[in-house]
Amino acid sequence: MTTLAHIIDAMMVSDSPADIGSLGRVEFWRTELGHIDIRAITEDDVEDACIRLAKRGKLTAGRNMTARPSGKPLAPATITRYLTTLAGIYRWAKRQRLLPRRHETPTKGLEKPASPVDKNKYLTSEEVERLITAARVTDQKWGRLAAMITLGFHTGLRLGSITGLRWKDIDWENQTAFVRRTKNGEPHIAPLSTACIAELRQLHPKKPERLIFEGRTGKPFRHTKLWEKTVALVGLEGRTFHWLRHSCGTALAASGVNQASIMAVMNHKTLTASARYMHANIDDTRRVIAGVFG
Repeated sequence: MTTLAHIIDAMMVSDSPADIGSLGRVEFWRTELGHIDIRAITEDDVEDACIRLAKRGKLTAGRNMTARPSGKPLAPATITRYLTTLAGIYRWAKRQRLLPRRHETPTKGLEKPASPVDKNKYLTSEEVERLITAARVTDQKWGRLAAMITLGFHTGLRLGSITGLRWKDIDWENQTAFVRRTKNGEPHIAPLSTACIAELRQLHPKKPERLIFEGRTGKPFRHTKLWEKTVALVGLEGRTFHWLRHSCGTALAASGVNQASIMAVMNHKTLTASARYMHANIDDTRRVIAGVFG
């Protein structure tokens, strides 16, 4: 296993180091994700690390020049620089042939992850419906993308959790999906909407041990090209599957769901993580007040 820390160590002693900016940012990624195989680090891992970074805030030099939290928030641009540093590490690893050039860098599609999700960072319900409709056209062979999109939007589950689901994890009677291990390290039970159940039944459930969204080899299907073809068809280029998770949280908040319930659905462990979606609720209630009182 080649961990991110191994790559960083090699980069630091290389004759051709990467343009990575601050060494402090490099050490942040070593601390957060250094123990993980560099090929296995996901977009969710990176986003979760950025959420922890935003919660930590700015650092200040204390006694003996030891850095400690200052209590002041980080600017979104600063968090973006952390992402740029991680992307630089991946670029260096690819140049050195330590990673395949086609390996998808987990920073792709992540910008300012600690900022509130604005109108350009989530999909509306109508846009998701357009994606599902398009998926039925673009996905003629695999035939599972529409179901995958529906689960992503209606459950808020991370991509890794969805692709790891097996048929035995679906409780048809109680309409739930059991995620055996989430990024928080704990199991999670996700309620399934009627639409989710209907989509899954159309896939004709197979043996309990089989992955629901598997490819020909029995491993999770590589959906990226199919996804890109689908979003392009409806004019939503640049959106990644992870946007469906943000869209779920935003839709819940816009419907008036309280923050504690959003935390439960999204399987967040901190209020900071779910607070990013609450702007949608505030915007809607502000329009209500303006409509009544001016």
